[in-house]
Amino acid sequence: MRRTSALAAVVVFGACSGDDKTDGCDLSATESQVRIEDRRVIGAAAPYAADLSLSARDEELRTSIAARRAAAWQVVEKVLAPVPFGDPRLAQSFGGNLPSLPAWHTWYGHDDFERVFKHLYRALTPAERRARASIDPAAGLAWNATALDGVPEWPEQRYLDYLATIDTPEEATGLGNVSRVGYSPGAMGHLLASYEQQHQCRLQPFPDAFDDDPVREGKPVAQTDAMSLTKCAWKELGPFVAGEGDVTITSSGSGDIDLYVRRGAAATASEHDCKSAGDSSTESCTVAGEGAIYVAVFAAEDSEATVEIAYTSADVRLPTCLDGEMPRDAVLVKADWRRQLGSETIPIFDTSANRMKSRFASASEWVSDGVAGPPSDQIYTAIIASSGARFRLPALHIMSKELDHWLWITLWWSASPNTDFGADRPASLAGPWKNYKMCVATDYLEGDPDPRGGQPGTLGDSLAAVSGGAGTPTWCSNPYLELGPGNAQTNCIGCHQHGGTDTSPETILTMPHRGSTRVRNNFFTDYLWAVRGGGGDDLSATVQAEVDFWDASDP
Repeated sequence: MRRTSALAAVVVFGACSGDDKTDGCDLSATESQVRIEDRRVIGAAAPYAADLSLSARDEELRTSIAARRAAAWQVVEKVLAPVPFGDPRLAQSFGGNLPSLPAWHTWYGHDDFERVFKHLYRALTPAERRARASIDPAAGLAWNATALDGVPEWPEQRYLDYLATIDTPEEATGLGNVSRVGYSPGAMGHLLASYEQQHQCRLQPFPDAFDDDPVREGKPVAQTDAMSLTKCAWKELGPFVAGEGDVTITSSGSGDIDLYVRRGAAATASEHDCKSAGDSSTESCTVAGEGAIYVAVFAAEDSEATVEIAYTSADVRLPTCLDGEMPRDAVLVKADWRRQLGSETIPIFDTSANRMKSRFASASEWVSDGVAGPPSDQIYTAIIASSGARFRLPALHIMSKELDHWLWITLWWSASPNTDFGADRPASLAGPWKNYKMCVATDYLEGDPDPRGGQPGTLGDSLAAVSGGAGTPTWCSNPYLELGPGNAQTNCIGCHQHGGTDTSPETILTMPHRGSTRVRNNFFTDYLWAVRGGGGDDLSATVQAEVDFWDASDP
């Protein structure tokens, strides 16, 4: 889920360039939130039924690509499940048949958060506001579904007239609008309930990447790095964020290398906690954990080496910017909407094994392989009735908290949807959704020893093309979203570990393995960019503005 310097080009919130410019104006930079009148038509957002057994399968998903993809498709099916509109009167324009939206397109956006928070916070007494009393998200969201009824500027006839203008499937889809981020009811409820933690989060400096008081039970990690080094080369690895216990670094291969290891800072030839002894590429070092471990590899001659770093990971369980971890039914989606002007096309991307190999062998960059102009029955399409603006959806990120470190899924439109990453798509995904491919990650490192993941045909071929093998970074990159050199070879979890920080996408891409591996144990927003900073929704800014206003106004 990483974006480069074109951070505001498709929609106002941090998306990638859509290259659809007319007379010097980027018309794709148009975002429409879920307005109060549209929320009245949609009704309350559809809940997400979390699979509460999935967290117990974390290790299975880490070590099996097949199990991971099967679980991901099940999540996708629930996220895309059709949900009828909340106002049955909409059916009058559709021959008595009430249209529906995919579940995610009924979910809440930033406008809903702001509307509900202000409603609930202003209902508190001055004393309750000073005490930062709890609010009732469920009551607020129930009010939100019919909040339009209390707006004098929207008498019933005006609303009915508006409803009558919605008479095509694309306009019905447009009622969900083209907001960048959507929050399931579980996610939105928790974010609202965490308003005081979010407010405090903005008043404090960014927490350190490593906290020496981890509370989650640690898990064994074995990360491998293969490298070719010329004589006198010095290659730095890490940091590796280790919990309690020893950290063991071993090397194998050919040539002559030395390992330099240091806890808490980069290792140098003169400053290190351990230096391996020997005159071969088979070396080892052991240091104490509970900290960030840095490794440097020095080649005394041309060498081929594989370095394995084995340790126990442990991370801070409680995100300080939230009232505890996000609940299991918390799901966020990030939508990439592309404004369509006339017969305008969108880029297409070949994800076959040979093409992926060639991408990785060059700049690891998503370079278009042509263009297409898919009609609305082949790509999810929305028309905003109030403006007539037409949008296509070539990509959709999905992150589900059914796992402690989330389940990271991304969908992208394809001109050849039944090959490679779409070959195992369930038949239940019909309509325009039958034209989307999918990848998934559940961990920073790949745990499946079979790079094909047990998959036949083109799917297995492409999986093998993007896999470095067990112990190397996982892969899951969306061609419409992860732009720039190196970004085609990344994953979502590596970027989101920095959620809530002011770390830029460009900086993340300079980190080890282009930012795909774990370098922190303190996820103080529970991996969410939307809470604070990062060019996201920055929900805590809305909280701070409201709280500070009443702090200054209350008697």
